[in-house]
Amino acid sequence: MLKIIGILLIGAIISFFEIRPLIKKKWWREIVVYFLLLSTGLTLSILLIKNVAIPTPLDVLIKIYSPITSFVDRLLS
Repeated sequence: MLKIIGILLIGAIISFFEIRPLIKKKWWREIVVYFLLLSTGLTLSILLIKNVAIPTPLDVLIKIYSPITSFVDRLLS
């Protein structure tokens, strides 16, 4: 639990220093994208600490393209 609190605290400190210039410039879209990326990173970090198996993007690509590759393989052999 202490590690999760540490990660959230580090994320809060980073966002504190990074958000101020964006608010002064009134870059609202960039702030939204920043929070989306920060929350994604924090979520993945917490899941890694909890030892949750996170699938890689390669697993998704293999599931998508395996029927296509097997079809092409049968077609060409």
